[in-house]
Parts: sequence; structure tokens; C-alpha cells
Amino acid sequence: MDRTTWLDGLRGIAAAIVATDHYFMGGVLDYAFNSFWADPPEENRRLLQLPPIRLLFAAHAMVPMFLVISGYAISINLLRLRNNNTADFVRRLSSAVTRRIFRIYLPVFVIAAISQFLYFCNIYQWSFGDEVVWGRKPWTAPWLHVTFVFRYMLDIMNIINFQGNPGLNGQLWTMPLEFRGSYVVYLAVLGLAFWRPHLRRLALAALMAYWFYFGLWDIFAFLTGLYLAEMRLLSDVSAEDSEPKLPYYSWTPSIRSVDFSTIRTASCFILGVYLVCLGDDGQLPPGYQFLKLAESSRWENDWAVLSKCWKTVGSVLVVYAISQSPRLQRPLNSGPMQYLGRISFSLYLVHQSIYHLVRDPVRNFLWYVATRETYPGTQAASEFTVPFAFVWLVGYVIMSAINIYVADLYTRFVDERCVQIAKRIDRWFTRKYF
Repeated sequence: MDRTTWLDGLRGIAAAIVATDHYFMGGVLDYAFNSFWADPPEENRRLLQLPPIRLLFAAHAMVPMFLVISGYAISINLLRLRNNNTADFVRRLSSAVTRRIFRIYLPVFVIAAISQFLYFCNIYQWSFGDEVVWGRKPWTAPWLHVTFVFRYMLDIMNIINFQGNPGLNGQLWTMPLEFRGSYVVYLAVLGLAFWRPHLRRLALAALMAYWFYFGLWDIFAFLTGLYLAEMRLLSDVSAEDSEPKLPYYSWTPSIRSVDFSTIRTASCFILGVYLVCLGDDGQLPPGYQFLKLAESSRWENDWAVLSKCWKTVGSVLVVYAISQSPRLQRPLNSGPMQYLGRISFSLYLVHQSIYHLVRDPVRNFLWYVATRETYPGTQAASEFTVPFAFVWLVGYVIMSAINIYVADLYTRFVDERCVQIAKRIDRWFTRKYF
């Protein structure tokens, strides 16, 4: 098995956490997204809010995790080719640059079009504010719905001035970050391709520090992914070049040495998970106050920037630790995790539309089964602990099954075909030269 397949498993877990958290958001388990120290105390101080359990509700940390994984994944094969075949490296890099926009945005366009069609046909069981639909209404003015989709696609492809257009799939605000970060990585790979290895690493470290200082956590995430890929290849080359040594015998009694590498890996993993579990309190809680010592003055007390920066650091430490530990990689290389990784992009794309379609009907049906009454609203229902827990937990199982099934279909019939279309477009663009 390839030594980077664990990235797919980790990506699958991140997508599953995002889908899970979006299911429970909206008054169900809102306290789980805050830290143990959040105010008011009577609504917090719960075991669920402590690391590492809060990792299950770390949806806002999964975006930095996605970006670090992407930086690592899109660069590792390019770097291997750079070290082995320069001509093929340039060709592959050009192909990656050409295909990337289609790889990201063709599946996004399909889900945006499907979502708009469902809204136009008034099939959604969800209320959208006018700030989302901009006056569009079901069964009226079809052309306005068509222009909505294309306006939305233009907005989320703007990597210079983010438009903040949520559309009908609010989770897709990450797409311009993914698009921009990918091209930053490609530019860095090309620009540093023929530098001396130690200077290349120093340059990447300087770029990482620069963007971290200014709070551009998404670019920092991608560049750290690239840096980790560089270090992975360096360790692979070192392992291949090392010569087997003859056994050494001594009369001195053997003393079991301390494995500092294992200690370092474990420490990075634990600290990384701890940072990823940073709550959404709006300020650093007591358990994270030490981070103020390393805050940049350019963050200007902006919680959105501050929290994402530290969660990105946590994501980097987690990815680094897993890359160094076969033991941590093993569960991620298992069949279920690899399957989850294969459908992870589709799961991320479709889960919100599925919730808009069937989450509330499923919830209402389960509540009627449990109480023989209509669902009274989340706040009122939460006063009845047993039926409330039954409704939301059983509903989660049902919705998860639907999410996985639809994501599998979307992967096979949309995502994989979009990959093939991107490859055909690349071949058509370059057929004169190759």
C-alpha cells in the first residue's frame, strides 16, 4: 500500500465530522461547539466539551485540516517526479495546473445546479432567508434561478476578493480557499524546483512564517502541507541511502535508550489534537491562554483569524505525527476509512442538500413515533430528555446512511466523471505538444 494512502482516511474522517456537526447544529448540541470554560457555567462544564472528546464537534477545525491534507496530497507526487524525472515533472505540473479548476468546480457546479432545481421545484423542507436566495422564489422566474447559479459560481471562483455568497450550500465557502491554495502550492513547487534542498526548505519555512504572521491561515495550511511532503521525501531518501551497519558488540552492559523520535511524534499528536479542539467561544478559554504568547499583532484580536490560525497549527501537528507513525496510519489505511476517504469530497458536497430535503421530516416522524405528538420545536422538545435523545440519535443514524449512499452515487456518477472530463480537457489543450 502507498505510504500516503492514510491521507484519504484522514480526509474521510474530517468530512464525516463536518457532516455530523452540521446535523446537530441549530440548537441541538450547540454547547458542544464551545469549550468547557464557556459562559454561562450552568450551560457548559460538560465532559463532551473537553479534549479529545470535543474533536467530534470540531467542524470549524476540519477546514484547516482539509487544506493541510490537500497541500500534502497535491504536492507529494509532483515532488517525487521532480526528484526522478525533470521532463515528466514539468509536464505533470502543467497538467495539474490545468486540471485543478475543473477538478474542484465541475462537481461544485453540478451540486449547485441540483440544489437550485430542488429549490425551484419547492422540494426543500427548509427555510432560506432572502440574504441567501436574493428574492428568488419557487416556481417563479426560471431564468432568475439560472442566473443565480452562474452568479454563485462566479462568486466562489473569486480567489482575490472573497464575495461571501453562501448560496444554497453554505459549506462551499471553502472552495475558493482550496482553489487559491492549490495554485500557491503549484507556484511554490515550480519556483523552488531546482533550488538546493536545504535552501528550498528554508524558503518554505520563511513563506509559512510570513503568511502565519499576517493571519492568512489558508495559505499557511497549504504551504505547511507542501513542507511536510518535502520532509517525507527527504526521510525516504535518507532511509534508502543509509547503509546497513555491522553488528557492534561491547562488554558494557546495555542500557535501553530513550526513543526520542516516538516521544516527539506522540507529543506533536497530543498537542495537535488539543489545538484542533479549541472551542468557538469567541476568545481563548483558560486552557488555551498560553497561546497569547505567540499571537501576531497583525491578527488584531479577530477571533475568526485567531482561532483558524491555531486550529491550522493543530492540524499541521496532527498530520505530521501521523506521517511519522505507522501505528497511527494503520487504522486510516483500513477498508472502511479508505472507502470514507474515496467518497469524502462528495460527502462534503451533498450533505447539506440532503439535510435540507429530509432531516426535518425524519425528525418529525421519529418524534411522532416516540410521543404521538407533532414536533414542538427544538427548544421545547429538549425538555423531554428521552424522546429528544431518541429522535436525534436515531435520526443521525438514518441521515448518515442516506449521506453515505448519496455520496457514493455522487462519487461514481458525478465526481469520477468530472475527473475524467478534466483529464480530457487537459489532453485537448496540450495535444499539439504531447
